[in-house]
Amino acid sequence: MHDTQKTSNNSTQKIRDDEKFLNYSDAATMIGYRSYAKIAEFVKMGALTSYTIPLSDRKRVKKSELVELVLNSTISNS
Repeated sequence: MHDTQKTSNNSTQKIRDDEKFLNYSDAATMIGYRSYAKIAEFVKMGALTSYTIPLSDRKRVKKSELVELVLNSTISNS
């Protein structure tokens, strides 16, 4: 099995194998947005961390971090 790695600020950190990752489009749909652009904005703002997974070029976000952001924030759906 491949190690899943976090890429942030030029450092790599191992994370749990059972963590669910979502591509930006799926993450946006999950929280009610029609476009992945808002997820990309959250990543750029530092509200979410982007991850790379083995055998994929697409960036992902952790489902647990997305849920935490939604539950603990006042970011509006505008």
